[in-house]
Amino acid sequence: MTAPGRRPPYRAVLFDMDGVITDSEPAFFAAVNDILARYGTSIGIDEYARFLGTATPVTWSGLIALRSLPVSLEDVLVEYETPLMARLREPRPPLPGARELLERLRSHGVPVALCTASYSRWVEAVLGGAGLAGMFDALSTADMVERTKPDPAPYALAASKLGLEASACVAVEDSVSGTTSALAAGCHVVQLRATATAAPPVAGVAHVIHALEAFPLELVVA
Repeated sequence: MTAPGRRPPYRAVLFDMDGVITDSEPAFFAAVNDILARYGTSIGIDEYARFLGTATPVTWSGLIALRSLPVSLEDVLVEYETPLMARLREPRPPLPGARELLERLRSHGVPVALCTASYSRWVEAVLGGAGLAGMFDALSTADMVERTKPDPAPYALAASKLGLEASACVAVEDSVSGTTSALAAGCHVVQLRATATAAPPVAGVAHVIHALEAFPLELVVA
């Protein structure tokens, strides 16, 4: 903690969702393979890793090219929705320490926002499945910005919804795309490496932690 009477250096925390609040990446990965199976193919996690943290149209554009799929981007995005929503609605616990960290930040009056490359309807399903609905003061989702991660726009929006500049916020991220977005927006970035899909340490982040219990509270709590 900071010394009594001293104001902490940052005023809010902006959390990514997949790989930070919940380990929902396996749901996306499984739904991708649900669709690829219809075209007689599949993808392993090592090959899929290049798409982690990217916007869904970018992911599917890459997969169509990678597997020479006989389908348009528009059609596969529609096809993807049903299996993905079914998998996202499956009960899934928050990552260890997530609920406790959110509750502790809120108890100290620290605003918290969710900043994700997922769409609002997916966020609702994931947070509901994890029992975390209503835990965030603001949401920044892919359907709220013209350009999603790695563009800085999602983090700029999340901060503005809290009435702040991004430079006044700590961002918690796990992917290259997400850390790039947060850094470009001007956030103080904490990289979490708590899941199998987390990126190696990214240049420019201020802290690398392996569990949410290690989040440096002194950044936002006096």
